[in-house]
Amino acid sequence: MQTNENPAVLKVGTMVLDTRRDRVGEVMDASPSRVFLRAFGGGREWIASPEELEPVGVAEELRARVAEVNAARRGR
Repeated sequence: MQTNENPAVLKVGTMVLDTRRDRVGEVMDASPSRVFLRAFGGGREWIASPEELEPVGVAEELRARVAEVNAARRGR
C-alpha cells in the first residue's frame, strides 16, 4: 500500500495488517517512511513500512480485539 493511495489507512487509531509479520496492529504514529504499530490492548510497539500494511476488514479487527480480551482473561 502506498501512502498516497489511501492515507486514511494510516490514521492514528486505525487497525491494519502488517503483512510482513502477519499481525494486526493499531496505528500509533505514522510518517511517510514508517508506521508505529501496537497490538490492540497494548504491548510493545513495532515499526513497519507503509508498503507492508493493508487495511483490515471488520472481521479481522474483531478477531484481533477478541484475541486480546481472551489473552487478558487468561492472565488473571
